[in-house]
Amino acid sequence: MAMFLLGSIANAQSVEAYLGHKRAGVDLMWFKNVKNAQEQRTPFLFFSRTRSSTDYDNSPTAFGSTNAISYNFKNGLGLVVVGSFLNAGFTPKTGLQWVKMKDNFLFFGWLVADLTEKGSIETFGLFRYQPKINKKWKGFGQAELFPVYNPTTKTWNLTQRLRLGAKHRAWAVGLMMDLNQTGRDRLTQTNNWGGFLRYDF
Repeated sequence: MAMFLLGSIANAQSVEAYLGHKRAGVDLMWFKNVKNAQEQRTPFLFFSRTRSSTDYDNSPTAFGSTNAISYNFKNGLGLVVVGSFLNAGFTPKTGLQWVKMKDNFLFFGWLVADLTEKGSIETFGLFRYQPKINKKWKGFGQAELFPVYNPTTKTWNLTQRLRLGAKHRAWAVGLMMDLNQTGRDRLTQTNNWGGFLRYDF
């Protein structure tokens, strides 16, 4: 709904396709300040991310879409409302968000809690660094940390994603690695490594 209602003021920022040794998928991300009728930036920030992946054994596709609207103060701190759509259904969340952009560095993250009975608490952090190499080329490094804790079941779901490569104008290509650990007392680990191709709009 946000994509259709905000069509002219929240444009797609990036699309990524990745191919790993266990899974392949796509990742679409929007990250824009909402503008008013005079095309001026407002304190409202729209974030949307949709990920879909599948393995090579015809298992059910993993799907997730996270959409958030936040009100951000000048220091980067903000109040955020999140709607998460997963294979299991819809989950509303709310909490605090922090955004920091300086030169070639970006940090975007939040601390939110599920508004459902026996819900989880999650922290999300995205770090991106794109150092300039020359007029046409930049380095591209991105790391994500996504720990989720459920106080009721006392279980953890820890996700880390790493992208490392080079960027030529709007295109970035390089190596990728996704790591995940789940469980309570003893964590079960999975990983997926390979390559990615990314385009920034």
